[in-house]
Amino acid sequence: MKPEEIFDLVVVGGGMGGLAAAALAQSRGLRTALLEAHTKLGGCAGFFARGPFTFDAGATALMGLGPGEPVGDLLRMLGVDFHATRTSSYRVHLPDRTLDIVADSTAFEAASATAFPGAIRAQRTFWRLQATVGEVLLRAAGRVPRFPPRDLADLAYDLRILGVSGLLAASTSALTVRDVLHLLGLGHDVTFRALIAMLLQDTAQAGPETVPFAQAAACLQAYRRGMSRPGGGMRSLAEGIGGRFAALGGDLRTGTLVDRVTPTSDGHFAVETRHRHRLIARRVAFNLPLDLAAALLGRDLDGLLRRRETRSRAVWSAFTGYLAVDRRAVPDDTPLFHQVLQDYQQPFHDGNNVLVSLSPPDDPGYGPPDARVITMSTHTPPGDWSGLDPSAYSARKADYRGRLLGALARALPDALGHVIHAEFASPRSFARYTRRSRGAVGGPPVSRWNSGPFAVGSDVLGPGLWVVGDSVFPGQGTMATVLSAIRLVERITGASWDEMRRALPHREGFPSSGLPPCRVAKTSENVKLSCCRLAIQPDKA
Repeated sequence: MKPEEIFDLVVVGGGMGGLAAAALAQSRGLRTALLEAHTKLGGCAGFFARGPFTFDAGATALMGLGPGEPVGDLLRMLGVDFHATRTSSYRVHLPDRTLDIVADSTAFEAASATAFPGAIRAQRTFWRLQATVGEVLLRAAGRVPRFPPRDLADLAYDLRILGVSGLLAASTSALTVRDVLHLLGLGHDVTFRALIAMLLQDTAQAGPETVPFAQAAACLQAYRRGMSRPGGGMRSLAEGIGGRFAALGGDLRTGTLVDRVTPTSDGHFAVETRHRHRLIARRVAFNLPLDLAAALLGRDLDGLLRRRETRSRAVWSAFTGYLAVDRRAVPDDTPLFHQVLQDYQQPFHDGNNVLVSLSPPDDPGYGPPDARVITMSTHTPPGDWSGLDPSAYSARKADYRGRLLGALARALPDALGHVIHAEFASPRSFARYTRRSRGAVGGPPVSRWNSGPFAVGSDVLGPGLWVVGDSVFPGQGTMATVLSAIRLVERITGASWDEMRRALPHREGFPSSGLPPCRVAKTSENVKLSCCRLAIQPDKA
């Protein structure tokens, strides 16, 4: 009988964290398999097609793509030829005013002073403090902090990459954003406070009263650095990394639902799929929330694991809209991101705070050239959508549809009259397609007790078992999940991120691995990888 092949690493879940972990591990010489239950890669940041249009299902904004930044460096190391379109600004629509967030600090401060003419000096102090703290912490994040530290060596490394300026910046986590606003005399400025709250809801999953200033400063700096839409959509990113993983010799299987993971008598793990395939692994990494990972391991959530799962749990889901509109209804030079607050007095979710993301003009990966694709999203508690009878569910969905379309009319007034395609999804949709409990997505709300050195670590499940993605440090967002994957491979291989980057020599920006870089050839209907055959096969009985 042929002996079973032993994988160095099996990754369960093909979201961005799982893709990055599998591809990086394979590039480091670890025999790796990636198992994704869905037929498409990307997880919560995945995609779907409707006729000639391709929609990003969840995440639409990218950062960290430049040289020396984690997502960009990972793609260059793997040889993924990927491009993105940077937005000219990030446009915020409040009920009675508009603000363009731009990368130039002087221009941004001037725009803020015009939009919020009261307490200009206090606002300027806030923005300069925020930029100083946020920039220092984002630069440190690119060096892959070892949070939570396991030993003195990790602590020494973290102190070294932070330096004096980083330690001073990190110390502001003792204050919440609300504390800082009150200290500057801005605590009762309804409009300015609303601006900060709506931005933090999207990036930190919480408001100024909860989010520590240090973490908020980094979140807000992401807007000020500038955000991008992926060329060809999130599909090109997910399939680009997946294709490179396969080209490097990785075993990539979609349509492969894992039923259980059990330890073997020789210290390995058996990963069993719904179709009774069995893979043996020295290590298993879960790109899943902790409750789903524990269920696959046959563990009850109690004691310390329960407390850590609670700290890492996503509490929000999303109601989303997917539209295609006539290109003539949207100016080519309008920003790619619009965030709309409809009422100062209402909560910053449930259709009152809506993100509107546009496809770049002339990007055939999203659709034909005479159309623009729009994704809209708003936070909503998943529990509010549970237990509804069909009539109540339809009524609620129609109500939220109207709220999103109202936000679209504020952001892009001409778009509503030129809709070619429209559909909407609730937390039930996310629960069905991501298999997450009640459709909860986006990671935990940021607080002092679940971020930075107090975040849940990737080794939470014990020896040989790992977690990547938004449940563990550093949290939600594509760049954060990629950082979690880099940290995982650091811990498995013992090589630092700096060593990995030095070990892969570059030729015109790509590793000299003998493999050609993946080039994304986009057509109006699909995205194809021309680097090699993308050997993705469903797990068949």
